[in-house]
Amino acid sequence: MKTDDGELVALAAYQISGRKAYVYILYAESAPASNPVLTKKAERKYCGIGAALIAFGIKFSIDNGCRGDVVFDAKTDELAKHYAEDFGAKRIPSAASGGPKRFMLADEDAWLLFSKYLVEEEQEHG
Repeated sequence: MKTDDGELVALAAYQISGRKAYVYILYAESAPASNPVLTKKAERKYCGIGAALIAFGIKFSIDNGCRGDVVFDAKTDELAKHYAEDFGAKRIPSAASGGPKRFMLADEDAWLLFSKYLVEEEQEHG
């Protein structure tokens, strides 16, 4: 993800599940100046980067026939709490026993997050 000025603020990788049931977000990371793990909230250059990366995953899911469903892992307990409380993500079993805390964002909860990033074409270019 880049700003209009070309500044790189985040990277993410997305993968369609083998059965086309959902999109798995393999990797999502914001640049250090905006990363909540590395930078205090008051000092962050940008906020909401992670939500935007998940919203893009939802769009990718819709565009590829996966109904907007996305699955992702929480790297920390703080992120797990954030995903559940702020996005409405539901905890699902990890692929491996003892693996990271895995979440799914689907249906109404996915739409609520995705719709925050919808911009009417006239607004975008007007």
